[in-house]
Amino acid sequence: MPAPSSPRRGRRAAVLLLTFAMTLSASTFARRGDANAAVPGRTEPGASRVAGHTASDTLWRANVRAFADAHLQHTAWGPAHGRRDYEVTLALARAEGIAVDDDALYAAGYLHDMGGLPPYAQPGVDHGERGAQVVDSVLRAIGFPMEKAALAKDIIVHHVYYRPPGTSPEAILFRDADILDFLGAIDVARIVSLTMRESWAPDLPHAIAVVERNMREMPGRLQTAAAKREAERRVREMQAFLDALCAETDSLRSL
Repeated sequence: MPAPSSPRRGRRAAVLLLTFAMTLSASTFARRGDANAAVPGRTEPGASRVAGHTASDTLWRANVRAFADAHLQHTAWGPAHGRRDYEVTLALARAEGIAVDDDALYAAGYLHDMGGLPPYAQPGVDHGERGAQVVDSVLRAIGFPMEKAALAKDIIVHHVYYRPPGTSPEAILFRDADILDFLGAIDVARIVSLTMRESWAPDLPHAIAVVERNMREMPGRLQTAAAKREAERRVREMQAFLDALCAETDSLRSL
């Protein structure tokens, strides 16, 4: 274990682990091809992204991406995480044969963690609740169809893994997608990226302990059969990484 007084060695090891995890994650998503494609509006099971967008729909989607890119950057909770949550939600909806509102999911995907990021975060307020409190102003500004704002906020409020799921199909599926981002190679990449940046990950051993805990606990929080099947694959992926890491670090004693 690197000493707390040796941040340079900790950072170097973190970079190596992060590179390994992101490479593994990228190869996994590449194998999936277009499995996560979807269309705007109310998405029927099995629909694809081939259908075109209206001009206004394309504009607000570009606006929400631009807002997230400008104001919500974060290695673990930023726009890339939001895009994955959105796309995995659509994949789960197809697998479950459930129709969902694509617009509400798209907006919630990019904005669901804004309540936990500055300047929107508020001490003592859960980031899901806080996100729902502040998101209306952003939705109006980007030109989002506000008749769907209530559903987008419901998704945001109920996305957190440590609270009961919502009741709408969108909220249930999105929460499962968000939990899946705490599993697999992508979880390793996200958690390692926070080493020495979060109080619960002051060094690599603590970060890896979080990865191990996610691997044990997150699958039991999932609701849908499709998400549970995907979790099994991601757990195997995590276990393979942890086994290799243990083999290369004397059972983590030289991490």
